[in-house]
Amino acid sequence: MDQPRPSLNRDDPVVITGAGMVSALGLSVAETWKALLDGACGIRPIEGFDAGGFPCRAAAQTRLDPEQDDLYPRWPRLTGLHSHLLHHATREAIRHSNLEQAAIPGEAIGFFVGMGMVDYRVEDLSSAVQSSLDTGGSLDLEQFYSKGYREIHPLWPLSMLNNISFCLVATQWNLRGENTVFSPHADSGAQALIEGVRTLHERKARVVLAGGVSEPVSPHSLARGLLQGMLSVETQRDSTPCRPFSSKRNGTILGEGCGMAALELRSHADARGASYPAMISGYGFAFESEGEGEGPTASAIARAMRDALHSADLAPEAIDVVIAHGDGTVRGDQNEMDAIRQMFAACLNRIRVYGSKGALGHLLAGAPAVDALIGAEMIREGIIPPTLPLAEEAGDLGLPYIRREPTKTRIEKVLVNCRNQEGQCVSLLLEKVEPHRQARGTIC
Repeated sequence: MDQPRPSLNRDDPVVITGAGMVSALGLSVAETWKALLDGACGIRPIEGFDAGGFPCRAAAQTRLDPEQDDLYPRWPRLTGLHSHLLHHATREAIRHSNLEQAAIPGEAIGFFVGMGMVDYRVEDLSSAVQSSLDTGGSLDLEQFYSKGYREIHPLWPLSMLNNISFCLVATQWNLRGENTVFSPHADSGAQALIEGVRTLHERKARVVLAGGVSEPVSPHSLARGLLQGMLSVETQRDSTPCRPFSSKRNGTILGEGCGMAALELRSHADARGASYPAMISGYGFAFESEGEGEGPTASAIARAMRDALHSADLAPEAIDVVIAHGDGTVRGDQNEMDAIRQMFAACLNRIRVYGSKGALGHLLAGAPAVDALIGAEMIREGIIPPTLPLAEEAGDLGLPYIRREPTKTRIEKVLVNCRNQEGQCVSLLLEKVEPHRQARGTIC
């Protein structure tokens, strides 16, 4: 049995002073938030490669143009879309928190990111293969090892390491404090945020940049999702392929994006006049596998939520909104809803459940950070966006979802759930900061 973790310091909590986001609906928190309130959906037919051979042919791809990003000229040799997503969101978080004017030494800034798999590009190897073919068109290993391998760029092996992008972004912004990469599963963005909270409470950094970035949508990522049994395979005939919580759900849809938060202790944020709408006041972990590729059990998801509440000294009745993982998989959604019913049985009539993946797709390692920033916006604005698709009914799941239009209500505490297909689940707790202790302004 998992032991409850000790309560976090509520006298000087970790607050969110800046936020950066890229998604299929926008290149900032503000753009994505507005699109979510408008009920927009970023899921479209896949662009950039021919997905005709896959039963899943839709995704929520970003519109970020890497050529317009201010990266070092040599970066394209080492990086892919995920690097540009991470750089863009990190830059936005730094700017929105006014860290560029704060004169904080690089050694005092921590950096933690959840990142997924990095796949090779065919064009990186094609010339080497072509140079190594025999007269019959087969690969001749002797030719490859004698001359063909020279066609491979010497930096290519580095491009296959996901922490290379992490290091390049850290170098760009002089982030030289405590750091690590969490990889590769869908809970890793939450692990990065939690490590940032721990680092600040332990006084190992003055500021932390933490979050997660998705994998680019590619033939490799589609193949992985299909092998795991998590993707919807009806996208060629269906205009709403991802249906979180619906009785008609049949799988998830991949999305691209990144969410990065600037985190500080409230005392440090107040000292430099930073503003903040919310604090991270609790978190919980659990692991118990439902079965191979099926994700965590309902009891594990409930334990993670219970741990998060315990670490914040809160009862279930205090929670206003649960941002569910809600990826649209049949068993995954069922287990999460069973866990929510178990945890909030005494207050189920007032709890609100929201899910972003019907609009943004599943960002994998980037999903928890993006959902956490959406939760901070809910707290700041007092609004819950609609959960897409709008026309769906909850069916057998029977929970009070927000559906057809944004709902304005008082929101002070938001619980964010995430999980992976291997059985790990994490819950994060966000709370509104008391007005008399908050500086003026917003994070974006």
